[in-house]
Amino acid sequence: MNAPLPVVLAAALLSAAIATMPADAAPRKRNTRALAAVPPAASVTQPPADRFLACDVRVRDYLREGGAAIRVTKIEVDDARLQLNIHHEYGEAGKSSRKYLRGDTEEEMRKNLRGILDEFAAAAKAATAGRAWYVIAARKVMPELRDSSGETTSPWTAIVLADFEGKCRPITFYQSVERNKLDPELSKKLDD
Repeated sequence: MNAPLPVVLAAALLSAAIATMPADAAPRKRNTRALAAVPPAASVTQPPADRFLACDVRVRDYLREGGAAIRVTKIEVDDARLQLNIHHEYGEAGKSSRKYLRGDTEEEMRKNLRGILDEFAAAAKAATAGRAWYVIAARKVMPELRDSSGETTSPWTAIVLADFEGKCRPITFYQSVERNKLDPELSKKLDD
């Protein structure tokens, strides 16, 4: 009589486990159907993406007194001289000013070098992806460049902006943009 008791007990436990399995699985199926009927949050009407992405406010602020914003098509990195060569839809903007390594030790300078090269690589990647702009703006709206030396006479200056992972970052500045050296179509855009 001792032998049948464990067999009966095991059979009772097994049948209890089988009986609870379908009951436990049924609510899960209903919940997934109910969740599928609810529209995802992404389907809620979002405003259209701005063509200047994260640089939307800065570009428009710089253009308030005239100027032009054109897409940067390519950024070439000169890693030996630590400078960039910017190309836009109308040709070449020219080379950026050179970056200088900072630090008291070689290790600090290497760390600074890695940071500069990472920033340059991100700028080149942003240009390739269509997330960089060459903005020619009136000198009076560029607070960073107002106090430049008196040697430049052009009323136009430029900045290259790029969208890095949703943040607008300045890449380089051009102290003076000579209008007579610009493509005629680009020069017309400055008056629009």
